[in-house]
Amino acid sequence: MKYPFLLDVKASEYHADSASGRYLSSHNLALFRKCPRSYHLTMTGKMRKPETQALAFGRAAHCFTLEDSDVWNREFVVTDGPVNPKTGQPFGRTSQKFIDFMATQTKEVVSCREFEAIEKMAENVWNHPEAKKLLENGVAEGTIRVEDFFGTPAQARLDWFTPDYGIVDLKTTGDDLEWFESEARKFQYAYQMAFYRKALEIVSGTRYPVYIIAVEKHEPYRACVFRYAEDVLDQAEAENASAIRELIDCRERDVWETRFQETRPLTRI
Repeated sequence: MKYPFLLDVKASEYHADSASGRYLSSHNLALFRKCPRSYHLTMTGKMRKPETQALAFGRAAHCFTLEDSDVWNREFVVTDGPVNPKTGQPFGRTSQKFIDFMATQTKEVVSCREFEAIEKMAENVWNHPEAKKLLENGVAEGTIRVEDFFGTPAQARLDWFTPDYGIVDLKTTGDDLEWFESEARKFQYAYQMAFYRKALEIVSGTRYPVYIIAVEKHEPYRACVFRYAEDVLDQAEAENASAIRELIDCRERDVWETRFQETRPLTRI
């Protein structure tokens, strides 16, 4: 890594340390904000978050767009699997032939159709003048680790860091880009980006701006650059700090509620 505050940590190690609770991640803090009991069950291995096709596709798109080709070739393979000699077409993904094929794979499998979309998405990101400017100089997938993040160890894995502009996060969206601001609120990206910004500030001594490059997962694969307003991130940071204080209290008392303990009024027809 070019920058001493960015650690070269394998993705498997990063996710293992998040899953064990060794380091708090922004995603686990988001789970706690939603439901402390769900967070506790996840951390103790009693509840698992299922892998989805959208998450797998997003990982592949991130790697192909932001990382070197050798990383892509090491971690992914593009194939539709074995071909049925009777039809000349690949076996269905629910067939035993395909299941057996997947069991032998050491890399993540990306279908030919998915790869076609990923290529077009990456091309449109790099052809976007503002996105290209953000990505011309920097480091992909750098890890930050902070031992005292509002009272608890925490880590963040940045999609992209550039000393010229700051934090850059790549988001793939199945919706129209016209609705991305609503999507950002729905998935609470501000809390994630505020978490990253604060962690980076602690290790670097600098408060960097935060950008999001959003790209559609469908034709015409439009890309757009968004920059988070500082006051929005300030508010999200304050709420993150409050949630972490609550998390520490839950750990000390070993009490994990659902946020639905009290009676709620129904006020609409």
